[in-house]
Formats: sequence, C-alpha cells, structure tokens
Amino acid sequence: MATKAKKTVRKKKSNLLMFAVSFTIFLLLSVIGGYMSLLYAGEKMIETQIQKLEALKAEPTVIYDKNKNEIASLVIEKNREYMPISKMPDFLIKAFIAVEDKRFFEHKGVDMIRIGGAIINDIRKGSLAEGGSTITQQLARNVFLSLDKTFWRKTKEVSIAIGLERKFSKDQILEMYLNQVYLGKGAFGVEDAALHYFGKSVTDERFTLAEAATLAAIPKAPTHYSPFNNPEKAKERRDTILRLMHEQGFITLEQKEAAQAEPLPEEREDGGKSGGSGLKKGYQAFFDYILREAKDKYGVTEEELYRGGWSVYTTLDPNMQDAMVKAYANEKNFPKPGAKRAVQSAMVVVDAKNGGIAAMMGGRDYKAKGFNFATDMARQPGSSFKPIAVFAPAVDTDIGKWNANSRLSNQRQSFNGYEPRNHNGKYSESVSMMRAVINSDNVPAVWLLNEIGVKTGMKYIEKFGIQLSPEDRNLAIALGGLSSGTSPLKMAQAYTTFANGGVMAESHVIEKLENKQTGVEHVYAAKENRVLKREAAWEVHTMLERAVQEGTGRAARISGRPVAGKTGTTQSTVGGSSVNKDAWFVGYTPEYVGAVWMGFDPEDKDHQMKQGSSLTAKMFAAVLSEGLKGVKVSQFEPPAGLQRQVEEEPEETSSVQLFADLTLDHNQLKVVLSWMGGEPEFTYDIYRFTDNPENREKIAEGVRETIYVDTLSGDKMYKYLVIPRDANGEEKTSSNIAEIDMSHLENLLREGDHHDDGQEGDIPIEGGNDNGQWPGNGNGNGNGNGNGDGNGDGNGNGNGNGDSGQPGNSGEQPPVTIPPDILPPTEGNPEMPPPGIELPPPPSDQGGQMTIPPGTNG
Repeated sequence: MATKAKKTVRKKKSNLLMFAVSFTIFLLLSVIGGYMSLLYAGEKMIETQIQKLEALKAEPTVIYDKNKNEIASLVIEKNREYMPISKMPDFLIKAFIAVEDKRFFEHKGVDMIRIGGAIINDIRKGSLAEGGSTITQQLARNVFLSLDKTFWRKTKEVSIAIGLERKFSKDQILEMYLNQVYLGKGAFGVEDAALHYFGKSVTDERFTLAEAATLAAIPKAPTHYSPFNNPEKAKERRDTILRLMHEQGFITLEQKEAAQAEPLPEEREDGGKSGGSGLKKGYQAFFDYILREAKDKYGVTEEELYRGGWSVYTTLDPNMQDAMVKAYANEKNFPKPGAKRAVQSAMVVVDAKNGGIAAMMGGRDYKAKGFNFATDMARQPGSSFKPIAVFAPAVDTDIGKWNANSRLSNQRQSFNGYEPRNHNGKYSESVSMMRAVINSDNVPAVWLLNEIGVKTGMKYIEKFGIQLSPEDRNLAIALGGLSSGTSPLKMAQAYTTFANGGVMAESHVIEKLENKQTGVEHVYAAKENRVLKREAAWEVHTMLERAVQEGTGRAARISGRPVAGKTGTTQSTVGGSSVNKDAWFVGYTPEYVGAVWMGFDPEDKDHQMKQGSSLTAKMFAAVLSEGLKGVKVSQFEPPAGLQRQVEEEPEETSSVQLFADLTLDHNQLKVVLSWMGGEPEFTYDIYRFTDNPENREKIAEGVRETIYVDTLSGDKMYKYLVIPRDANGEEKTSSNIAEIDMSHLENLLREGDHHDDGQEGDIPIEGGNDNGQWPGNGNGNGNGNGNGDGNGDGNGNGNGNGDSGQPGNSGEQPPVTIPPDILPPTEGNPEMPPPGIELPPPPSDQGGQMTIPPGTNG
C-alpha cells in the first residue's frame, strides 16, 4: 500500500515538473516571439514611413476663423534649418545627453533601468507620467506617433526605438533628434531655436555653453522653461543641466560656474519670427488662447499643433477683431497716461447665442504668452455686477413681487449701522427697479439684496459662472465688492444670459480640431446652462436696455442698433474723490456681448485714473459699431408669449442734470460736479457764478467726461451751470443751476472722511435676510458700522474711521480695509490679497454684527 502511494507521489511530481518545463519553454518562446514581433513591427513602421525621417516635417497646422478662412498656419518663418551633427559643438550634444539620456551610448534604444524607475513613479502617481523615454524613444514618438499617453502608444514607441537602433548609428539618431526636438515658439531643432532665442547659429564661435544648456532645458516643458516666458524657471533648469554636465564629467567646475553666471537672453524686437505664420498685429492674445484651450479642453499640446497636420476651426470674427485692434490703437479712446505707464485695458467680445469668442484684447501691450487681462485678471466689477448679484436673482425668484415696476426703498438709511450712498447724492422715498437700474442708484440695490438675502444672491452669482469665497457672504456683492474679483471674459459670459433668454452660453474659442492623418477629431459640444427663467431674463434685459438709452450707459449707444448693458466703477485707494481704480462696461447687441475694463496696474500716487466708465462704454460702442458694419440690423425680441411692456414715463429732468457736492480732499475744499444726460458726442462748457447767471465765469470748456472737480481758493461758495455742445460745436439746452450740496462734506466730517467719486457709489456692509447658512454660519442678518476699519472682534463687531476705498497693488496699508482686488500673477502671490488686507469674516451663528467699510463705486 505504501509502495503504491509513493508511486502516486512520484507521478504527481513528474507531471508537475513536466508542466513547469513546458510552461517555461512556452514563456521563453512567447518572449522571444514577442520580441521578434516587436522588432518586426518597429522595422515595418520605419520602412513604411521612412519619409517622415527624411522630411522631419508634417503639413503645417492651419487655423481658421468662423468663416473657415485661414488666419494663421503654425510654421516658423525659415521653414527649418537642418544642421548636421558634425557641425554642432560638442558641448551642445552633451548638454542634451546629460539631461535627457545619460546612458544613451550604452543602451539599444530602451533604458531598462530608467523604465523601471518610471514604472514605479507611475504606480505611485496612479497615472502615465510619460517617464523613462530615451532620446531614441523620443525620436520615435515625435516622428512616428501621436502624443497621446496610452499603453499601446508606449509599446509602439519601444518597438520603433529598437528598430531605429538597429537601422541607424548613434550619431545618426542624435542628429535626427537634435533637428526635430521641439524648443518652443514653433522652433524645431537646435539651429532654429538658437537663431530664435540668441540670434546666432550653433556653429557661431560666439555660441556658448550656457546657451547650449538653455536650449537643453526647454524640451521638458517648452512654454514653462522658455527664457522669454519664464526667465527664473529657465535659469533654474539651465543651471541644473550645467551641474549634471559637471557631475557626468562633461565640463569642469570652472566651466560650470562661469556658464551659470551668464545672463539669459532677452527677447529681441525681431525675436518673434516663430509662431503663427501670417498672424496679424493685435491677434496674439487670441492666438495664445487657442493654444491654451486646445491643451486644456482637448489634450492637444502646443508641440503637437506645431508638428503639423491639424486643422483648427475657431470662433474668431476677423471684422470684430480688426475693429478692436483699430480702437485700441487710438490713444484718444483711453484716459490720460500716468508718469511712467499708460492706463491698462482689456476687452473681449463673445457670440450672444453660443458663447464663441469673436475677438479679444489681452492688454494694451500684450506680449506672446504674457498675462492676459481679458481672461486671467481678477478685479472688482462695480455696478456692472448689480444685474448678476441683485436684480436678476430677485426677478427670477419671484417676478410677481420683484419686477421693473416694483418700488424699492431709496431713502438714506442704515443697514444695521451702515449707510450706503447714491453717487448723485439724491434720495427719495422709493424708486422703481427700472429707474434704479437706469440711474445706477446704490441704496435700492443694497436694500433689495438685503430683502432677498445674501445667500440667494450668491447662489445666482455662481450659476452665472463666477466663483465666490466665504468672505463674499456680505452685502458688498450688491455693488461688485468681491474679495477676489472677476475678468472681462467671465462678465461677458455671464451677460449672455440676458441676451439669450436666460441660458448662459459657455465661452469657447475652438469649434473643431481635426487631424486627418491620424483620424483624430474633437468637436465642441455646446452646453445649455439655464440660469434664469425666460421671462425673468427678458425683464432684466428691458432694464439694461433703458440704462443705455437714457442712463449711465448712454455712451455705449450705437446709431441704428439696439444696445443694452451696464457701467461700473470702483473707488481709488490713493487718489481723491474724483479718481477711479477700475472702470467697466458690459453690454450687448442681439449679436454680440462685450466686456471692457480700464485701470492702472497697479494704481499709485503717480498713476490715477480720473475718467470713469463713460470711456469703457465709448470703447464698446466704437468696437461693436465698426465690427458689425455690413451686418443686418436685428432687434431684441421677447420670448414667445411675452410682449414688450409700455415703458414708464421718464422722470422730468433737464436735458442735462447737474449736481454739485462739496468735499474735502487733502485738507482742500473741492466741488465735485457730476451730470447725467447729453449725447455721447457732446462736449461740455462749465460755468460758475455767485448770484447772477449773467456774470458767470467759464472755468472749463470742451470737457468730454461727465465729471469735473473745481478747487475753491477761499470761502466763497458758487453756483454752477453746464452747457453741452454737439459735434459741430453748437450749444444745446443748458443744465439746471446747481447749488453746492453741503451734506456730503457734513457726512465726511461726521463719519470720518467718507467720500464719493462722483460716479456710482460705494460698497456696503454685510446683511441680508438669509434664513440659511453659507457655507454653514449665520443667518445673514449682519450689522456693522459704516465708519469701520474692517477689524472686528469674535462677534463680527468693528469700528474705526478711515478713508473708503480699495487697497491697490502697491502693497501700502490704507487706513481702512475692504474687500480688495487680488494681485495679478505678475505682481506677486496670485492667491493672496495685498499685504495688510484683512477680509471680513462671515456672520456668526447668532447673526452677530460685522463691518464691511465702503470701497467701490457702482
């Protein structure tokens, strides 16, 4: 029995051994077969596409406008200079080897040590980090494969790399690689890149080791490590490569230190030859945004586009872009420059129906890959925010209760200790919502937000696509007092809601991306973001249309075309009562929505903007009227089932309403004259007198703004008169006679130097009848003291005196804190407000008091 059992065990062991041997043989055959298949596949791909190695170039990528007309092709001017490796300096070759593939001369196309490290790194990160590629693999990928990161692409890459090593020598592979590697701005290969960045050939005896290392630093991230785009990062990586060259024995310590001390190249006037071929002047910001969206939305990198073969169909309207370029080239369209720099400005125009970006100006002096003020800026929008934060939320919540004819409180009143002011210093028992929008009154907007609740306003703001923070949970948002701010693109996108029946059109610049060689196609999928009910959107639209017809947006009118929109300004932090920090206009025709911003960046004592939102409104009109030439005029149409309501009778006013407010500015008595009415082309003559208008004294003529400051030299008080003149110089009906309103000065003395800039008002305090919590604290019934310095105790109580206004980008600490603008990335930390700024906390659970001092104008 035991003998039989032993035989059975031996038989099982024998079977197990046979299986193991068979499996091992099978595995070896599979590996060998797989390797041979890999070799065959790689060599086959090389054989069938050998012309790619010979040409090292695909058809150029072509970019089209909305009419499918070519606007640019992504090729460099010189059509690529091929440089034999025998002519390249040795230190250039070694710079690339040191950082890209230090075992290049040891492996056969694939570095298993490097791949092992990359696999471990990928497992840790949980993604394909695209690590471990040798120079040969990079050549294989760049020439034969698309840049998508997939397992099978990596397998093909390895297969082709092995085939390349079998077919070509190491020097041949290096030569091909160094002639096709992407080095930014459309430059492929070291020769083109050297000419672009340094203005010299790699064969030039002046070409240095530091310059070679600078080129070798770029391939990892061409935009990020460009010496023109990001000098600090470029130098850091260049110096790292020089260190690696020293560690690997390619250069001496003295050579390393000398090269590291060499400065980076500065961009030359003729240095922009790479990039979009045929790109017109003024199109650069739009072009850069195309590259950004291709990568962010569709995963198609700049390098892949520059390698060619793509067709990019965009939303660009060349007529609108040309009109914008023309308007921005005219200095008369902007406020006066400061001591060292001009007023900055940005504008964007989007299709009112589908959100396609038709035109863009990223700044008056926008440089390639620079900071784009149209898309990346974050500044407080002033009263242009009222429709988004207050009026639309109220109407959409209950149109029966809140509509254009609803009466809103317009009394000088306290919201738990704070008294917001109207820019013209005029108040009444109540005012219709329509009239509050037309006049851009501040008290009704704050009062209404307090009625519907701050939480409701915030909910709608985020539906409009504008991100908020917990610090924004206060009544400041009624007048655009955001802790961070927003951009022209975000504002234009939000306003498509009013032009599009309550549906917000997502802004985008690419309609379709296709590469017929690879069969890849990306098509924009439109998203319907319903923000408001159709009837609510129309109700708000009717008020915005009237604001342009007869209110603060009159300068935006376009002859023969309907226009709707809203102005906005914010108070200066360093100037007097006649100075603005920001000026906005956001408006639309039936075809397009446009947003314009102007302001100094940063603002300081030598750079103060005295003009207001009339210039941004005029810019809107100049661009849209020119851009729409030849386009058939269409009208705003109410949604089906709604009728255009009979317009309310306008208030009885003179053709020009003049107001005169006495204020104290730097211990000097001044009279702030402001007026409403008139036509966009009017100029104004300003007079003052004591008793008899016949004995009036002209103190200014040809004024184009609707604000003027008269400095008093003694204790004599005057009366004032404004006479408008048309474009031909003909006198029109004069304004009312305005006597000086002393109440403003009294308030300044009583409340601690609060002031008004004569435009559209201030930021109020926290409040609102919220019964909910956002993000979880308080009921929204905030209290505060209007003379606050923004410093509160644990219960949200604050007090103190100080000038109203926003801190600028200069970093100086103002006497009072308010919801600030954030610094642009080029000015400091992109996430933190200026030094010394303390944002107000949210209300306590008991609805305790909180102070938010005034700060922006409407």
